[in-house]
Amino acid sequence: MNTNIRKTLRNATTSIALIVTAAILAQVFNIAEYIYTRKKTKQQSVERTYRSLQEMQRIVNLKTTVETAVQNAMGDVLVSMQTPNAFYGIVSRLVARNEYIVGSAVAMQPGFYQEADSLFAPFAYPSGPDAKGQPLTKLLPYDYTEQDWYAKPYAADSAMWSEPYTDVGGSGLLIRTYGQPIHDSHGQVIGILTADVHFKELAQNDDTIYEQFDKVSIVGILLQLVALLLVTWIVWRYATKFRAMNHLIMEQELLGKELQIASDIQNAMMPHNTQKDDALHHLEVKHTLISAPNISADFYDYFYFGSKVVFCIGDVPGSNVKAALLMSVTRTVFRTAAGAQTIASSDPSPAAIVTSMNHSMCSINYNQMFATLFVGVLDLETARLTYCNAGNPAPVILYESTGAKPLDVTPNIPIGVMDNYEYVEQHITLIDDFTLFLYNDGLYETTDASGTPYGLKRLMTRLNTLAGEKPERVLSKMRDAIEAHRGSAELTDDILMLTLKTT
Repeated sequence: MNTNIRKTLRNATTSIALIVTAAILAQVFNIAEYIYTRKKTKQQSVERTYRSLQEMQRIVNLKTTVETAVQNAMGDVLVSMQTPNAFYGIVSRLVARNEYIVGSAVAMQPGFYQEADSLFAPFAYPSGPDAKGQPLTKLLPYDYTEQDWYAKPYAADSAMWSEPYTDVGGSGLLIRTYGQPIHDSHGQVIGILTADVHFKELAQNDDTIYEQFDKVSIVGILLQLVALLLVTWIVWRYATKFRAMNHLIMEQELLGKELQIASDIQNAMMPHNTQKDDALHHLEVKHTLISAPNISADFYDYFYFGSKVVFCIGDVPGSNVKAALLMSVTRTVFRTAAGAQTIASSDPSPAAIVTSMNHSMCSINYNQMFATLFVGVLDLETARLTYCNAGNPAPVILYESTGAKPLDVTPNIPIGVMDNYEYVEQHITLIDDFTLFLYNDGLYETTDASGTPYGLKRLMTRLNTLAGEKPERVLSKMRDAIEAHRGSAELTDDILMLTLKTT
């Protein structure tokens, strides 16, 4: 008996000694990795700084090239003042001879050549994506005098670069424009000679950072791999029964990190307007998000534009980090498309916003993912709602006098499915004392323990009883109703509810 005890103790001591040895070796590998990575990180920082300087120099050289080309073309413009049709050839040559210039215009002061208030701006742009062949020319079809690229150089009587914008009505690209004033013989500004450069050419390219980081970390990864193999061998030999448990713990940790990343992405994508901002525009915006255990990608966003509020609500199907990342991209694309619309027009079009988003999503959608979306523009002075629905559930209007009424929506397809799809927008003028209730499909698809969904009929019945209530109470009561219906059943999808009410 004592012999068996001594043998067991010896085996246990040997096992502990081997595990401790492996732990020490693993720590030595960690220290070596830290020293190596720290050294390489410093080296990488120097190299990255050098690359940034190179990129800055490239951008400076590009700007200088474009500015010089415009200055050289200015002489041709001044010589051709009496034959304005020659401007077409000047801007065409400017685009054809400069690889970075994707558009050029001679934008004259209104009425300079024709009757009062007339506009004359010959414009040239590449004939195709490869920029080969003779550039195309046309007259700019919009009032360019309201655009920053014209108005600011004209008012300042100074050449300057514009901020990035989407050239709606021109080349259609995201660009920056260099504008140089054209002067008459008396030194008065009579127009602007421009050159458009694709915005990506003027942005620093740092795409190689992650590749360099991988190269820096390869030695550390190899050291960690050696340590992992050694620990795995010891555990397999002396503690086989614990391997499955350790593997499960690692998977749970990785899943937990993935869930946390997705949750952080979803929270970061929520709007950050303050109650003060909402009160200033006389709008009360409230939302409730009931998060499921798995990852989801429900989102909403809104911003103010003059007396209007531009808003959206949407959902990316899926339950992984990829869906959460696509949701963040969709929200960013919404901000970009909506921002471009507010720049191009004082009355932004939801259909144009959704169309632009759909084109952007289709161009990057390599995994055949899509997003449902509802985009609206609400005039806070007239209560006129213009909207476009792309596969999202129809919002509900809550009137204190008549109860709940679903909004009539045209069933457009979700974004990211088919490029060049023609989205249809609609409009309605809301009566006083309304609450607009928006939601995603997780609300009515929530099931109880027997698998019965909450359903649209039950949803409309409940909302009808809440018409006239304050937004907080509407959301609170709907949350209580959903939780009561679900009971002990697992929540399989996020539930996002949003209310907008003028004050």
